[in-house]
Formats: sequence, C-alpha cells, structure tokens
Amino acid sequence: MAFDFDRFRFERVYRTTAPVPVVMADLGGLRSFDAEMALRQKAWSLRAHICGYSALAAGIGAFFLLSTDFSGLAFLLVAVLFVAMLVCNGISSRFLKLDLQNRRYELVARLLQRLRKDIAPDEPVTVELDFRPTTDKENLADRGSAGEWKTESFVQRWLTLQVRLMDGTHLRLGMEERLQLRRRTRINPRGKYKTKNKQKGTALLHVQLRVKPEHHPHLARLEARARQAVRLPEYVSLVKLEVAEDRLSLRSGLPLDWEAADRVSPVSCDAPKAAVMSLLSLYQVLNYSTALRKQAPVRVSS
Repeated sequence: MAFDFDRFRFERVYRTTAPVPVVMADLGGLRSFDAEMALRQKAWSLRAHICGYSALAAGIGAFFLLSTDFSGLAFLLVAVLFVAMLVCNGISSRFLKLDLQNRRYELVARLLQRLRKDIAPDEPVTVELDFRPTTDKENLADRGSAGEWKTESFVQRWLTLQVRLMDGTHLRLGMEERLQLRRRTRINPRGKYKTKNKQKGTALLHVQLRVKPEHHPHLARLEARARQAVRLPEYVSLVKLEVAEDRLSLRSGLPLDWEAADRVSPVSCDAPKAAVMSLLSLYQVLNYSTALRKQAPVRVSS
C-alpha cells in the first residue's frame, strides 16, 4: 500500500508493516516530502517579509500624503499589505510544523541499510516513527519545581522498530527522549522582571533480542558475561541491562544532540553506530550461549 501523505500531514506519524524495500522507499518519500515542506516554508516566510517591509514603506508614504487626495488609497494599501503579511506568516507556520527532524528518518534508514542482509527479503518490518515535537502537550509527564525553577518534564517514545531476523531472533528497537524545561523569573536591581529558561534531558536507546529458550539454555545465568560483552561508544552510557531466559535487553543513554547522517564528525554522537554496537554486544552473549548448548551436557550444567 502506498504511503498516505495526506494522513501524514495531519498525524505526523509514520506507521507501517512492510518488507525492507517498501519501508526504504517510504523513507525516501519522507525525505523528499521534508525537503519540499522546507522550501515552501522558506518561500512563504520570504513573502511575509516582503509584505511587511512593503507595508512599512507604504505607511511612511501615506504619512507624507496625509494632506492629499491619495492618503485614503495609501492607507488602504498599508492595510492590504499588513493582512497579506499575516496570511503569509500563517501559511509559513503551517509548513514549519511539517518540517521534519531529518535525523529521525535517517536513523531508521541507516539501521535498515545495515540490517537488511540479516532480514529475509519478504520479512515484514514494523515501524512507528513519530515526528511530533517532544514538547507536545500529550508528552507532558510532570509539572513541578526545583528550588526557584518551575519545571515541565516531557517523555516521548518516538521510534519503535520490530522485525524477525533470519536466524529466528526477534529484534525490537526503540528511541525515547526525556526533556525537562526550566523557567525562573526574578526581579533585577532596577526593579524589572527577568525570565530565564533552560533545558536538560537525554535520549534513551532500547535494544531487545527475544529468542527461543531451548536454543539458548541457561541464558538467564549469563548476566555477568553480558556485562563484560557490552561495548558502546564513549559518548554512550549503559543505563540498564536485563538478561532473562528468553530475551536480552539493553538500554543506553545518548546526548540530546545525537546525529544520524551518513558522515558524523568524530566529536558527535552517532546514534546508528550506538544501536549497531548495542546489538552486537547482545549477540556476543547469544553466541556464547549457543556454544554452551553445543558442548556436552555435563559441561553445560557445570
């Protein structure tokens, strides 16, 4: 089924269950859609600026024509240009809301490029990709205070990706952003109110592998081995590691300014690389479990 861009304009959420080539084509469509919306937003913003400056110039001209018969027409022109500016600004704002975060769809594209050799050509991939801002009211988790600061905390799970790999393992990957906005108002020595805003937060990457317990016996006993196997980039921190009989799960923390471009500078946080390294770390444990299963029963139970 072709991707419904009309519905996407309203929801700003991409949802699908389809083979990798279809998902990649949709992501290419999102990339083109994003570029088109950015161009339209810039064009309408330029028109708004032109109308605004023209209204200002017409207003100055009308001032000099106050004592002439043309003053009425001049002020009418000012009013028309002012309304045109407001209309152009409104249209520009609509397109600005559809200007997507490039890194969100680029992250999914890069992950699928790296994983497609491990996914059967006709295997469906389930993807839910939310492009709405983290600060949308529906993501508000808490309001409170920290000292003299008023705080608002937001939590957004904006990515879920699920697929069965060719070895039978089920992969589930997700991204979440947690953001806290702080606002403080003080009276300065001159008696004026001064407001200061700041924010802090983190991005959380979730990677889970679900397996058949009979293929990986005693997996729950390998938590120590799993911790030794975890290898993450230096800009990524291990938040939580869970090992059970039928699954391995790793949660890591990334800075909010992570990137997903094809070329990421050495000092930046490469989110696709972090996801792949998390996945490889978990597979190290599965491979060790498989090696134990192939050994003699006495060795396995020891």
